[in-house]
Amino acid sequence: MSPTDIGSDRAITQAVEAMELVHSADLSPDGTLVAWSSSRIEGDAERRGLRLSQVAQGAASVAAASVDAHSVAVEFGDCDHTPLFSPDGSRLAFLSQDGPVTRIVLVRPSDAPDFAFEVLVDPKAPDRSVFGRPAWSPDGRRIAYAATRRTRVPGAPYRITRVIGWVDGLGLVDDAIADIFVFDLDTGTHTRLTDDEWVNSQPTWSPPSGAAGDGADPPSSWRIAYRAGLGPDEWQQSVAAVRSIAVDGTDATPAEHLRALDIFSVGALDDGRIAVTSSGAKPHSVGQLWTLRAVDGTAADPVQWQRTDRAAGLDLDLNGDVLGDVAVPFMDPDTRLLLHAGDVVLRVQVEDRLEVHRVALDGEPKADPVLAGTGCFYPLAVAGQRLLYGHGTLAGPPDLWLRDLDTGHDVRVTDTATHNRSCAVPCTVTTFRVPIGSGATVQAKLLRPANAVGALPTVLLIHGGPRSAYGEAYVTDAHILCGAGFGVLMVNPRGSRGYGTDFADAIIGDWGDKDFHDLMAAVDFAVGEGWADPDRLGVSGLSYGGYMSSWIVGHTDRFRAAVIENPVTNFWSMYGTSDVGLSFLPAVLDALPQTDFERYRRLSPITTAHLCTTPTLLIQGEADHRCPPEQSKQFYSVLRRAGCVAELLMLPDASHEGAISGPVPSRRAQNEALVDWMVRHVQGRDQARQGGADG
Repeated sequence: MSPTDIGSDRAITQAVEAMELVHSADLSPDGTLVAWSSSRIEGDAERRGLRLSQVAQGAASVAAASVDAHSVAVEFGDCDHTPLFSPDGSRLAFLSQDGPVTRIVLVRPSDAPDFAFEVLVDPKAPDRSVFGRPAWSPDGRRIAYAATRRTRVPGAPYRITRVIGWVDGLGLVDDAIADIFVFDLDTGTHTRLTDDEWVNSQPTWSPPSGAAGDGADPPSSWRIAYRAGLGPDEWQQSVAAVRSIAVDGTDATPAEHLRALDIFSVGALDDGRIAVTSSGAKPHSVGQLWTLRAVDGTAADPVQWQRTDRAAGLDLDLNGDVLGDVAVPFMDPDTRLLLHAGDVVLRVQVEDRLEVHRVALDGEPKADPVLAGTGCFYPLAVAGQRLLYGHGTLAGPPDLWLRDLDTGHDVRVTDTATHNRSCAVPCTVTTFRVPIGSGATVQAKLLRPANAVGALPTVLLIHGGPRSAYGEAYVTDAHILCGAGFGVLMVNPRGSRGYGTDFADAIIGDWGDKDFHDLMAAVDFAVGEGWADPDRLGVSGLSYGGYMSSWIVGHTDRFRAAVIENPVTNFWSMYGTSDVGLSFLPAVLDALPQTDFERYRRLSPITTAHLCTTPTLLIQGEADHRCPPEQSKQFYSVLRRAGCVAELLMLPDASHEGAISGPVPSRRAQNEALVDWMVRHVQGRDQARQGGADG
């Protein structure tokens, strides 16, 4: 497919929809079997299926392998994902979603290809829905899991009493309350361990202090450690606690060991310690790796826990955030904490890429890179001396690889890239530095159709966050624009993540200043290099990228079109309507609206919206609780009242990232609208007159 031959925006989006995207995966304990989930769009639905791939011990390093030659399908439902091998490898658990309900399903890999499926359903609560990744007990006889209890009658009036009533992606928090359960494979019974008003998740089996950790202890001596979030009185959406509770259910209440911001993962060590990763203090932190150990208490407080930050002084950007559409599943907060030979294996952001580092849990603080180089590496599982990881770039979505940690040899497990390349328009990626004054630079990337010559119509695509980055992760919006003949400029201005704390902190309390300067400097640079046509420029972004796009069109008329998605346009109204408004806005603006209304007003794009003359399309998810629909509606109303060409596209049932992971019709509508608006207003040609070609 050639970008100059494409007859409609639908042809471009059809190519994207034909791609196969790898999601979750796990590695068998002996390191020879990989279970993995991938998705494809079929009609108006996304289908996720599981496969098992055999990788021989001692396999030589190879450049590619055929998926079909070494894998078998595990055919159960239409949305199967999150595979998890039992400790002895004899069973595989996975999650299967059927409508609103997600259940755990068990199979025996040795039965392939004629699998017998065991669905774990509690007869006392058949509609209970599993929430997040379950966890096998070390002896393989029990499974701990979190599950929601939706008791509200749909359509009935309801009352909110908690501070944060809605959370993006979950909806009404009272409907998302989740408890910890344990399923016993021998007896077939489900035991509830928690019964509170929190959203509990990420259960992990924690042995008593000093135990060998082999599951041989009586069940009563073991505990389940887990993450507890969204408490009824919490006003900071990202605050969570690490708690534990006895497996036999004898605890009247769980024990709490840590409360912190952005707890990403919780893992139990064999010596009874609990390991936790968190982001540390807001708004910007390099990340923390806690180990929690029980110490002697007192009669008044018998359970005391010592906390040690194993990442202190290492200046590591743990659990980095390089934005990409298909990277989202790998970066899910429920990702397990991977342990190997007394160390923890983590992803670390370094500028525009994600590396894998091994961080010591004992002795002097130390971190060593395991996987580094161009691209984003996502650690997924460790077994013995084998590490299963995903590797992707801006040029293509991730595939799965298996590394021998002794030899450094890599074996390719999946090869979706060959198929995906046949679906997309070939593009070239150029990475460069943009001078911003005083000897400083910002990093940028330019996507162009392969073999393109000269200055192209170019779209400035701005990432969300702002504490995130564009980099070596596949971005659908960039590729569909490239497929329509555009250059796509992606910049990491000051405020982005991956370039140090000072760089990320540079825009606190002053959005729209240094970041605006950096983005315009990148556009000037691309024009000066002869890459971008100064008379055919567009701008687009989502979330913070939507904020900057809204800010830009109120401060310059150099862009011929703007597509603004789920934006921040009015800080004052967002403070009380967003799920993160009470905590995030005071942190990034360095002020409360009650004490510095002028700052909230001055930095809001709505203040200068009446000056906009740029044809602007707003795209908004109706179920967005992060940047609520009122943000787009306000901006749209002011644009129309001022006589600006503007339209508003609403996406039903789509949350903040609905254009990436929401209902397929919403994703499709966003993709088509983005291309159509830019083609009509930047390239100056009407898609309807291009013949409507569909291939």
